[in-house]
Order: sequence, then C-alpha cells, then structure tokens
Amino acid sequence: MENIIVLGANGNVGKTVIEKLQDKNVKIFAGVRNESYFESIEKLSAKPLKVDFTNQQELDEALKDKDRVFLVTPLMQNPEFITQLVINAAKKNNVKHIVRSTALGADSNGQIEMARWAGKSEDLLRESGINYTFVRPNNFLQNFINFHSQTIKEHNGFYLPNGNAKLGMVDVNDIAEVAAIALTSDQYFNQVFNLSGLALTNEEYAEILSEIVGRKITYIDIPEEKAKESMLGNGMPEWLVNAIMELNYIMKQGWTAEYSEDFKNLTGKEYISARSFFENNKQYFI
Repeated sequence: MENIIVLGANGNVGKTVIEKLQDKNVKIFAGVRNESYFESIEKLSAKPLKVDFTNQQELDEALKDKDRVFLVTPLMQNPEFITQLVINAAKKNNVKHIVRSTALGADSNGQIEMARWAGKSEDLLRESGINYTFVRPNNFLQNFINFHSQTIKEHNGFYLPNGNAKLGMVDVNDIAEVAAIALTSDQYFNQVFNLSGLALTNEEYAEILSEIVGRKITYIDIPEEKAKESMLGNGMPEWLVNAIMELNYIMKQGWTAEYSEDFKNLTGKEYISARSFFENNKQYFI
C-alpha cells in the first residue's frame, strides 16, 4: 500500500482529491497549515499533518516515507518557490511521483502572469528528474459558488467583464478524479492532462441557472475598470487584481474557450456539465 500526501489539502481541489482517493487502496496523508482543519481531514479517512509548505524543514518531515505527492497551491505570487521546496523534500525522501495542479495554458513564456507562474512550476518539475504529472484545469465551475453566489441570491445576477465570449469551465470533481487516477498508477508518469469542458457564454450559464433555481438570473457585463475598482475596494492586493484582470482580458478575447478530450480519454466519461453542476449545487443559489 503506497503512502500519498496531498499538499494544499484544505482547499477545494485538495479536499476533493482526498475524497477521490478513498477507494484506491492507498494510505492518505493531508498536509495542512492549521490544526483547526484536522477534524475535517480525519472525517475523510486521511491522516492530517501540520505543514507549512513555505517551510523546507516541515516539508522534509512531511514527505518522509511518502511514495507520491499531490501539490496544489492557492492563487499566489511566484508559486514556483513552493514547487521547488517540494521538489527538494521529494528528492531527500526518494518520492517517486509528484502530481502538480497548474493551469490550462501554463507556459513560462506566456502572455499573462498566471500562465507564467504555472509554467515555471512545470519547468522545475520537468528538470527535477522526478516523475511528474501535470493536471491543467480551465476555470472552475465552483467560481459560481465562491465568487457569485451572494449576488445571485441577493440581486439575481452576477457581474464579470467578459463580454459575450465563450468560457470553458470544469468541475473540481473532474479535476480531482484525474489527479486520483494519476496518483495511483505508474502509467501516467510525465504526462499532461488539459481539463476544460464545453464552453458557454456567461449569458448561457445564466440561462441554465435560471431554469434550475426557477427565477431569472442575469449576467451583467461590467466595464473592466469597474471590475478592477470593485476588487481593490474589497481589499484584494493589487498584484492579485492585476493578475485577475489579465485573465479576464484573455477570457473576453475567447482564449479560454478551449475544449479538451483528455478527461474523456482518461475516464471514458463526459465532463460534469454546467447544468449538472448547478443542479448538484442548487442550494447555494436559493
């Protein structure tokens, strides 16, 4: 039985990866920064470990006797710093495989900051000599819950500066399923999985959501400056606002409308659709 540690275990992706590993005949460890997460991790039949993944010594300790690592980082500046620390710990402990969640379009020479951040992490892993698998998701359908559910409930609408562009999105459950498959096989060493479902416009997402919740939900296309002003006004750091605005810009140009067959080729299933996602999560919007 192999030992797998999930780093970033208290986030949407990390926690769902743990859930998807439940029936895989592996021993699951969960690296979290705060002990307040221990109880929820234990309920998922995983052993929590307190580890700050910006701390080399704590990572070295956490990766002892581990066979594989799943790494996901929050939206942050220079995530390649974390990736390098994990690589260092993995080499010290003879870890054989790292599955890294990055982003669709990852490219260290990419046109936007988020692509470059993701690409630099991938470059480090390619150069490390450790077996890797990259899971590259497009935008999350969970963004509707995390960022828009309040205005949907209170104002029957959501606000984005995306024009009428089509946007590819993916459910976190599909991301985690791919990660769990990669983490429990040697077959996917040094492979890349791009994950993006069928692209719809925000108006189409709003129409589907309206049908599910039984009331009219509207997408409001706001000016870019208004969006930036709102984020800064809510206390978001300028570096993050700038990165998000770059992403919104390329989304508006239709550059994130890509559909990938990788999920179907790997699992034999279709992506969770926007309709199914809204039906499964209806309680967040009513």
